[in-house]
Amino acid sequence: MSRKRKRKTTPTPIATGKTDPPVLATTAALSTNIFQSQIAGEAIPDAWEERATKSWEYYQQEPIVANAVNAWRAFALGDEIGVRCKDETIEKEARDLFWQLDLNDFVRDMISQLLVKGDAIGYVVPSKGKEDLDGVICVNPVSVKFAYENETLIEAVQHPINADGVMGEPIPLSLDQLLHLKWNCPEFEIHGNSMVLPAFEAIELLRDYRRAERAIARRWATPMRFIQVGGAYGGRIITPDQKTIDKVRDEVDRMDLKSGLVVPFYVKAETYGAEGISLNTEEKVRETKEDIMTALGLGRGIISGDGPNFATASVSMQKMIVQLKEIKEAARRILDWVFEEWLTLKGYEEVELHYQFSDLDLNAEVDQKKLLIDLYDRNLISKNTLQQKMGLSPDVEEEGRKGEDIVVDRNWSVQEISQLVALEVLTVEEARERLGLKKPLERAKDEAARADVERIYAKHS
Repeated sequence: MSRKRKRKTTPTPIATGKTDPPVLATTAALSTNIFQSQIAGEAIPDAWEERATKSWEYYQQEPIVANAVNAWRAFALGDEIGVRCKDETIEKEARDLFWQLDLNDFVRDMISQLLVKGDAIGYVVPSKGKEDLDGVICVNPVSVKFAYENETLIEAVQHPINADGVMGEPIPLSLDQLLHLKWNCPEFEIHGNSMVLPAFEAIELLRDYRRAERAIARRWATPMRFIQVGGAYGGRIITPDQKTIDKVRDEVDRMDLKSGLVVPFYVKAETYGAEGISLNTEEKVRETKEDIMTALGLGRGIISGDGPNFATASVSMQKMIVQLKEIKEAARRILDWVFEEWLTLKGYEEVELHYQFSDLDLNAEVDQKKLLIDLYDRNLISKNTLQQKMGLSPDVEEEGRKGEDIVVDRNWSVQEISQLVALEVLTVEEARERLGLKKPLERAKDEAARADVERIYAKHS
């Protein structure tokens, strides 16, 4: 009589509201987080402070990131910022303040912080008597903590960190002296987004490729060499003693790599690392760099030359021009914040300042300016519209033209100047001055008459 074998059953677990982790492999069971570094999302931290710190690290350590950010800043700002005003006296004072506060470097640092970290915080320091400005400070945005109430900023405190990484005493910042700019984010967000943020994963991938290349380079430069002494030969086992092993080792160490070494038949050497197919990372690195440049706002067609047609590259260039104008607008806002504070302290509230940037003049901008000049020549747009589109202030230019004289070409002929005298455009005195005749007209007439009398007297005598 056969006995049925009872099936072994697994008891049903009681629902506890928690999901049991899946059974891991042996290696993963030893360390549950061993594969977390392979997840792509781990390259982007969750906290804004960590993202800003990592972005600044990439900016300092990765040449491709630094070159891209510096190119955006240089193309938008140029090498020097000019200050113009309708009142020449106030314009001179504004220029003196510009160089005194070194606003060129201040604006450059603020734009760098804005693009790399996503935030830029400026702090203005008035004089003791609050009659002028003593300085402006570009504050590290990572060290500043904000407090909001009903979506309104009520407090800003800086927690400075020294070079040793030690946090100092908190410093409250006056909101009236503070400027907070955010990049590429809506107004309700507390912090902006870094320009480097979309390139985080590509940068980490690029670093992985570099590590692989360094490992391959070290393996090719220092290959592993195994020397076998003894073994099975001709049906017999040769077992060397320690003295024989040391002798073979010393002979191999002392050998000349350009010549051969005679060894017994039971000595065999094998080298690993300098032969076989290695990983070709050159193409991968090129593609990764293109991904980084694209993430930093530069079109792939501009970087690699790829694209369906020229129109694609043209659209990419136009997009770059628009973004350059956005960066320039942020620079204008920084300058307005500084000079409005200064104008208020000086009592010049009604005065308006204008800024000129020696920025990159792209081909599309040159064609646009030529079109504007043609439209003005055909009386289709006004002079004010032309100057505004050119980045000039009509009021400043009009005030500057009042102090200029009418320029007349001094290479005109005598007939042309005489025609202007006949048309009463020039007086006789002005015509003589244009011709280089410095003597007054009456004196010239007297000298001419005296010369005639002397000539007649000499002829008769």
